[in-house]
Amino acid sequence: MTIVQNPHPEFSITAFQQGQQRAFTYVFNHYYTALRFFATRIIQNVSAAEDIAQETFIKLWEKHAGFHSPEAIKAFLYITTRNACFNFIKRAQTGAKNQKMWARVWDESEDYVLNQLTHTEVVREVYTVLEMLPPECRKVMRYYFIEGKENQEIANILNISIHTVKNQKARAIYLIRKKLGNRSLVLIALAMLAMRN
Repeated sequence: MTIVQNPHPEFSITAFQQGQQRAFTYVFNHYYTALRFFATRIIQNVSAAEDIAQETFIKLWEKHAGFHSPEAIKAFLYITTRNACFNFIKRAQTGAKNQKMWARVWDESEDYVLNQLTHTEVVREVYTVLEMLPPECRKVMRYYFIEGKENQEIANILNISIHTVKNQKARAIYLIRKKLGNRSLVLIALAMLAMRN
């Protein structure tokens, strides 16, 4: 007999259905950054993407009793975020640039959103890896991967030299490789492609 292991051993769907704060916090910590990234990729507006991600979690909390699996929660989060992004673009389409953005997303919505979702899931997995790093490395790598900042931008934000930024990135890659092996480097490469495309 094959034993199917729980892919989310720290999470209980029953606790989530009952509205337990710990279960909701787990979901929030697991998906908030990914949803913000996903929304930013679609609407190209970081501040609005943060609002959309937060509103998505409010909607999730309001419906918490109706979810019966982690997969259903994940699907709800991404679909709700996608729909909110489409609504944001429709409301914002006053100029030629916004009209072009909306036309791109609307005409190619299925392929475009699926592409962004794939990128987001890769970045989410890398983000989990980054959480294991020392604080200095983690800050640099978050700005690099999650927000797509260049070395000089990171140096300016953190008030450190560009040399220090490069050293912290190299240290982070070394530590990730030491902990997780070469598979982690493949994830990093995929995340870099996701951020740059």
